[in-house]
Amino acid sequence: VAALSGDARRCLDICRRATEICEFASQKRTPEIVRMAHVTEAIDEMFSSPYINAIRNASLHEQIFLKAILAEFRRAGVEEATVQQVYQQHVALCRIEGMQSPTVSEIMAICSRLGACRLLLVESSNKYLHMRVRLNISQDDVMYALKDE
Repeated sequence: VAALSGDARRCLDICRRATEICEFASQKRTPEIVRMAHVTEAIDEMFSSPYINAIRNASLHEQIFLKAILAEFRRAGVEEATVQQVYQQHVALCRIEGMQSPTVSEIMAICSRLGACRLLLVESSNKYLHMRVRLNISQDDVMYALKDE
């Protein structure tokens, strides 16, 4: 749980849910001990949502854009950034991966798509690069959805 989220409350929620899963399973058979399989099932259940599925099914550059947002939040220490700041992080991540960086108009399209599926909250502005963006889901959920990528 610590790898997914540093939150002790979430850890306790997962343990509680694993216990419930075990109790439900043992109603059919003899009582049993909560095992790692129950914990894994609870984690999968708690971290599966339409938003997480949307992230997992997003295009590669949309996923990189989300990683860039997380990187910018970490760098700045606040959970809001401009598209320009995220774009700079995106370009840096593309360089690391040896990929071609998207153009500014492609970044704006990516930002619009992520906003349309409500993964991002995008401030409306006519100064596109200065629009502010925030995640509409927790950073933990984004990291969990992208952990296999």
